[in-house]
Amino acid sequence: MHDLKGITFLTFVRLDNEERKANLKAMHSFYRNNCENYQHIFIEDDKEPKVTNTLNLGKDDVVVFSKSDTEWRKGEGFNKGIKLAKTNILNFIDTDIIIDPNQLLETAKILEKDDNAGFLYPYNGLFLCAEKPLKDKFCKTLNYEELLVVPDVVKEFEGSSGNNLSYDKNLVNTVHNDVLIGHTSSKGGCVMGRKDNLVKCNGYNPHFLGWGYEDDEAPLRVSKLGFNVGRVFGKGKVCWHLHHFDGTGSEKEKQPFYKDNFDIMCLVSNSSSYKIKDYINTWTM
Repeated sequence: MHDLKGITFLTFVRLDNEERKANLKAMHSFYRNNCENYQHIFIEDDKEPKVTNTLNLGKDDVVVFSKSDTEWRKGEGFNKGIKLAKTNILNFIDTDIIIDPNQLLETAKILEKDDNAGFLYPYNGLFLCAEKPLKDKFCKTLNYEELLVVPDVVKEFEGSSGNNLSYDKNLVNTVHNDVLIGHTSSKGGCVMGRKDNLVKCNGYNPHFLGWGYEDDEAPLRVSKLGFNVGRVFGKGKVCWHLHHFDGTGSEKEKQPFYKDNFDIMCLVSNSSSYKIKDYINTWTM
């Protein structure tokens, strides 16, 4: 068992189809089977609560439910979780993400030593999607070894070190042996951070509605406010995403607030640190 004492998991949840429920169960069970001494806070944003009837919750699991009939507010939800967390090291992880616990431990140790740390990604940038055949194998056994099937083309891209990976349009969205390469320098799925410094940046941005750019804006803003944002590089240190069909959908044309979210991202991207210090006062955690 991996001892994750001092780490709090935060997962924002909207279970809009059965496959997302199955993925959440697999993610929750995987970490509970392989790790101990950590709290997992689920922030559920939906018309009615579903998490408590979906998961076999334990004493270290907490569900915070907010009734919502509108687009989900991930930033607002994460801020609720940040305030509830009793540890300084936080792991923001999606419902369908599997990362080797050793990578989480390595990342937590770096964050603990760096008093100026904001965010640190516990993977090298490779976002690999386990397509249904591979996902089904993993969900049946919940054994991480099922995911040690990184395609040769990915190994070649990583090189000998897996360091400083960049976006490769020729690899992204290609499928190799039931593995879809979702991204080569991803900022989604999972990121860890220090509560003390994230609070100084007023946490996540609650102005975002629905899908789009919320995962990009937070680390950019935190970095502009003077805190360290980085990655744990290394060969094989990838992020696994469990296959699902879109419920809310992630295609731009399905997202009524995508343009508004893009404008928020541009505002932060084009603002100085001084302007951002004023901007974060437009919301409260």
